[in-house]
Parts: sequence; C-alpha cells; structure tokens
Amino acid sequence: MHPYTLNSTITTTLHRLSRWLLLMLISACQPASENSRTVVLEIWAHAGQQAERTVLEAQIARFNGRHDDIRVLTAQGRYRGKLYAVGTFDSGLGLYAHRGALADVGIRMPETPQQAWTIEEFDTLLEALARKDPDGAVLDLKLNYSGEWFSYGFAPIVQSAGGDLIDRRNYQTAQGVLNGAASVQALQRVQNWFNNGYVDANLDDAAFVTQRVALSWVGHWEYSRYHAALGEELMLVPLPDFGNGTRTGQGSWNWGITKRCANPRAAAKFLAFLLEPEEVLAMSGANGAVPATYRAIARSPRFAAGGALHLYVQQLTEGVAVPRPRTPAYPTISSAFAQAIDDIRHGTVVQTALDRAVTIIDQDLSDNHGYPIVATEDGWP
Repeated sequence: MHPYTLNSTITTTLHRLSRWLLLMLISACQPASENSRTVVLEIWAHAGQQAERTVLEAQIARFNGRHDDIRVLTAQGRYRGKLYAVGTFDSGLGLYAHRGALADVGIRMPETPQQAWTIEEFDTLLEALARKDPDGAVLDLKLNYSGEWFSYGFAPIVQSAGGDLIDRRNYQTAQGVLNGAASVQALQRVQNWFNNGYVDANLDDAAFVTQRVALSWVGHWEYSRYHAALGEELMLVPLPDFGNGTRTGQGSWNWGITKRCANPRAAAKFLAFLLEPEEVLAMSGANGAVPATYRAIARSPRFAAGGALHLYVQQLTEGVAVPRPRTPAYPTISSAFAQAIDDIRHGTVVQTALDRAVTIIDQDLSDNHGYPIVATEDGWP
C-alpha cells in the first residue's frame, strides 16, 4: 500500500484488493480542513499494470482541473437487483488466428458468436493444421501464464458444454456441476489436445507472434502485440462451441463508494467523470480492454461495429459472456479448478481431477457455512 499526493488537492492510495471482489473504492470523503469547503476523495485502486496507473493519475488531474470544490450510471456491478459498483472497461476471450494458415486447410471463418466452430470442427481443424506443422503443435493456451488465468481462461470450456464451476442456483456446491458428465467430456477433449501434441508449451510467450502456432486462446490484451507481428493476417474468432454455444469469461475492476462515505454525491461526480466516453477510451487505450459504455464503443475504431475487436462487444451483449461466480468462495474455486486443469494436462483421469476439485470447493463452503449473507438496513451485504 503506497499513498501519494498527485497534486495539492487529492490523495490516492493503490492497494491490491481480493481478486474475487473486483472493486476499487472511494472512501473517507471529508472536507480538506475545518476552514475549507473543498471535499477530499481518497481513492483506493487496483495496483494493476503501469499503463492503467498512469491513466488514472492523469484522469484525477483532469478531474481536479474541472472542480474547485471536489478533489480526488448503467453498470455491471449489481447484486440482488441493487447497484454496488460501476466499471469503465470489461474483458473477453477469443481465438486469435493466422488467416493464411486457416485458409490453407479450408476451414470456414466464424464472424459472430453464433457462428463459432463446433468442437468437432475445431478438433478437425487442429488435426489438419498439425499435419502441415513441423512439430505438430498448433495451439497456444497461454500455459506460460499463472494464477487466475486457468479459471478465467478455461471455465468457458465446461460452461459451453453445459457445466460450470459451481451450482449457481444457491452457490452451495460444485457437485454434479463441475464434475458432471458434460464437464468431464469437454475436458477429455482438451486432454486429447495435449495427448496428440497439439498444444505448444509457449515458455517464451512467443508461440503465436513467431508463427510457431496458428491459433492462440487468449483475451483482448494481446491484440496490439499480435497485430504488430501479423498485421492483416491476424483474425479474431470466438472460442469453440462444446455443445451449448460458445462462452467467454468477462468482468474486470469496478469502482464503488463505501457506505460510510460522508460525501457520496461528490464521489458520484468522480465516477460519472470516469464514465465519460473520453475517459473510458483513455483507459481502454492503455490496457486494451473493452470499453464499458456504448458511447465509448461507438467512438472506438477497434471495438465499434466493423472493428477488428467488435467480437468482444458482441460476446458481452449477446449472452455468451459468463461472470465469475459471485461468492466469497471464488478464490478457492479458482485455485481448485486451476489445479484440476494442471492435473488433466499431465495425464490425470479427468473425472478424478474434477472430483478432487469439487471436494476442495465443497469443503470450503462447508467450513464457512455456505458463506451466508447478512443484509443491513440499507441493503449492503
């Protein structure tokens, strides 16, 4: 945690928040002094990549320049029908592909989520690409990543098949959902990719940009690097359909106002400022993420209709994007599923790996009495 003053009017503190919470908070709203009417907003923000921090500092400076009396919403952050947070950007997954390599094997090119390759088509594509590849490895799954990537990146596989990380009807068990037949069959196909040698370990994170592989399973954040390497040969398609339609991860950091904030109207003005199209695009330009408002999307050459990354917008607006499970058990769910993916990669029987994950998740839920929610008078949990 590192507090620093951006100018004489606002103090910002950067702090890593629990990943499942995904909030950035405005708190401790108070007058700068007893003799001043200036309101000081204390900002707690995710200590993310440097580009995001640089943009946030500039945004605070611009906001301060507009307001002498304050220093420093359609949105995703709803729970049980109430608004708790707003976000300026969102996220998504897809398959980046080398256009020429795909044309060589005669595969059709999906342009919308509804046109996603079936899993049978995708398996046939991997086999065809492998026959033309020197080492047979044609797919990058970002195995060089760590942490939450394995739940964010691969949960859409079981969700597309009809399974999930947890039973979302009550968030009390993963039994029969994470380790059910649909999830098992989907991940058996993934295990076959490893067994057949289709997956590049990508230890140097250069498998796609050096064209060792024709396909990379990753998110929006790689577009700039990939486009610099492939130019017009780069294309983006949805993840394959494992039986119930393509799915993608989504969600990102959100802003919220603490319930004890003494000046919530002033804090809300700052949030409204961050949601202006120019400010949304400033952050999206820095981190490559999907702009979180329609007005900003309309002004973005990449994300507007016809843009190279419009697929991400389609996925977020057409019902194929799945948020992380809204439960305090999410860190356990994420790590247990990541371990299962690693075990499956190294040959563990899929049913066994998923059963182990379910045992870990359900034990955590039991140990914490299902994480009961105690509501206060104003509706905050």
